[in-house]
Amino acid sequence: MSAIARPLLIVGDRFFGFSGQEGVLTVSQFIDELGLGVYSLDDRPIVIQAGQGVTSAERQSIHDHARLFGLAERLDFRYHEPALAARNEAHKHDSCNTLIADLQRLDVDLFAANLRVHNDNELLIDHQTGEHVQGMVAIEAARQMFLAVSERYHASRYSERNYYYVIESMNTAFENFLFPLDATIEFRTVKAELDDPSRLSFAAEISILQAGRRSSLTEVAYTAFESHVIEAKEHKRARFAVDQIVAAVPVQELIAA
Repeated sequence: MSAIARPLLIVGDRFFGFSGQEGVLTVSQFIDELGLGVYSLDDRPIVIQAGQGVTSAERQSIHDHARLFGLAERLDFRYHEPALAARNEAHKHDSCNTLIADLQRLDVDLFAANLRVHNDNELLIDHQTGEHVQGMVAIEAARQMFLAVSERYHASRYSERNYYYVIESMNTAFENFLFPLDATIEFRTVKAELDDPSRLSFAAEISILQAGRRSSLTEVAYTAFESHVIEAKEHKRARFAVDQIVAAVPVQELIAA
């Protein structure tokens, strides 16, 4: 009879608070336990499922350490390499900050992606407490989702044009805690007006789903304008704001400065 497997869930080091759950360890904690001989006391298979914050580099590091301690043959590391949304889709230069992976179209108005939170995501670097993933990650994931869907499936029909996205309204309701585990982002189209290539208008409902429950629901309305049009308006309004602020400062204060 084969030995009963030892199941573990590994998360990135930023999610140390979540490792208080039984059967959950951070990458560093697991590597430390390998070195301490915790898994050398029996011959049970070690089945690892990757949560958020785990990358292919960390997976390789864990395999290397398991090999070093003679445990490689017992290690079953179940890791999915995410297909990240492209830079022009998520509007992020650093892939560490891209939250959208494996984007696909399920129906005419329904799209889905996997949530992917890198251990060094910009939103985690200076604030990550407790066991759950902070709400700003859910909001940013919703923002990246509507950008990625719009860029890949709608704006691409006018490939010669470059669009600038303006949010008209965005409201997020938090219904359950989001934890550093697998989660799905679902985009449901409410409105998509695409006939005028100079102005694409959208409304959508974006849900983040985890463990059979909805963590958050974001309702958003936004418009994609041709970049040169909105940039000109933005520059004009920025000039107006500067002039108004400067005009409000008494002349004597400007002289003194």
